[in-house]
Amino acid sequence: RPQPLLKPLVDGPQSAVVTGPAGEEIFCDEHGRVRVKFNWDRYNPSNQDSSCWIRVAQAWAGTGFGNLAIPRVGQEVIVDFLNGDPDQPIIMGRTYHQENRTPGSLPGTKTQMTIRSKTYKGSGFNELKFDDATGKEQVYSTRRRT
Repeated sequence: RPQPLLKPLVDGPQSAVVTGPAGEEIFCDEHGRVRVKFNWDRYNPSNQDSSCWIRVAQAWAGTGFGNLAIPRVGQEVIVDFLNGDPDQPIIMGRTYHQENRTPGSLPGTKTQMTIRSKTYKGSGFNELKFDDATGKEQVYSTRRRT
């Protein structure tokens, strides 16, 4: 009798890009899950059907409370797999890189912790900034409408 085939495991996190329908900036389901296209997937289209729905880890999550930040279409994300199970992907974080720049000019703003949103289908934003420069500590709150 042949040995049963073991379920393959995914070895470590993988990079992917959040996908959605053409022209859509935010695409999620009622649970805040998104779809992605993995960087190794060269053949399938980058659209709303690129993957299964994938959960997004949040800094704080409870029943009816916590924080919620949905990754936007086009953002690079890091996807890991619970216990290496390819059927249990979870987005663990997002990354900055050459095309996806930080909300400040580093290293000049290295003492600032910034939370900046982006207006849906616009160029405005809301921003909360903490400046921890010695002797100049401040909290800023601002918005820009377009």
